[in-house]
Amino acid sequence: QQLLLAEKIDFAYLVRYTNAGWLVIDKPGAGNDGLFARDEEGNPLCWDGNSDALANAMAAGASPRLTGEYTLPDGTRAVPAFELMARRYLDDAYSPEAVADQTGVTPGTIRRLASELAEAAFEQEVVLDIPWTDWAGREQQQMIGRPVSFHAMRGISAHSNGFHTCRALHLLQMLLGTIDVPGGFRYKPPFPTAIPPHQLPAGKPAQVQPNSTLGGPPLGFPTGPEELLLDDNGEPMRIDKAYSWEAPLSAHGLMHMVITNAWKGDPYPIDTLFMFMANMSWNSSMNSAGVMEMLTDRDSDGEYKIPFIIYSDAFFSEMVPYADLILPDTTYLERWDAISLLDRPISSPEGPTDAIRQPII
Repeated sequence: QQLLLAEKIDFAYLVRYTNAGWLVIDKPGAGNDGLFARDEEGNPLCWDGNSDALANAMAAGASPRLTGEYTLPDGTRAVPAFELMARRYLDDAYSPEAVADQTGVTPGTIRRLASELAEAAFEQEVVLDIPWTDWAGREQQQMIGRPVSFHAMRGISAHSNGFHTCRALHLLQMLLGTIDVPGGFRYKPPFPTAIPPHQLPAGKPAQVQPNSTLGGPPLGFPTGPEELLLDDNGEPMRIDKAYSWEAPLSAHGLMHMVITNAWKGDPYPIDTLFMFMANMSWNSSMNSAGVMEMLTDRDSDGEYKIPFIIYSDAFFSEMVPYADLILPDTTYLERWDAISLLDRPISSPEGPTDAIRQPII
């Protein structure tokens, strides 16, 4: 809010590299309310400041207006995405005084941080006389950088509302013009996958056989009911019920449910639970005390409800005392290793790369 009030925004960056100028349909109650306005070819629309008319927002010569209200050919009202964002954050609900109690940060500190960000971005601007070609094929003679950068990983993203927290941080960087510029945050590409993703989770009956490897990756992106991991009765194939009707989209599986479901015998009882470096008696279940009781719980015959537990770990974690068989492992600092392409490989701003770990201790 403070940056908007002071107009410490890199408007030129927003126009050139973001969809801040794309028009959003403002028609409350309609099915297309909140969607980007598009022409008959599907191109996003903007209000071009050069021609003072609707234009293709992806056209290299367009100069999208970032604020205002405009009328589409069918009479529908539309506003730039930046306008919607500014309206929200300029509301008194986002004032330093209003958010101080929620964030634990004093109004004075909030104003100081905003001032420091603006000073670094615009008063310490980095100008490099290096010719380059932009996305539209235009030759540029200088690189303009902003020495401000944020990086958020699991410390934020793995917690409640983490996605929106990360989104807010990256939005702030866009407003300051600090993404993919000298001194700023360099965007690292994700693993290049097709859309829709072609990787499907393995685990159908024909893919799971004794004394053989799994017939494909255990994680994936089903695109239809026929790609879910269900038995002939429509029940889950996996103990965590990932990729079933209960959790059809399970990009990382449902690790936190493994022990609970094994204890319940739901969707089926098991005779052996094999876990690796997960420490699931303590982590991720949001019910540590209850889960640890499940690991030692017995049935009416006095037998453990989870009969046999094998656990591999590099540390004496909370899970170790509950295992019947312990397989010591090394840490990533002690072994040769390769990062699997199964999940997400390491990458640099130039593109995805192969990662070969080497022991250092």
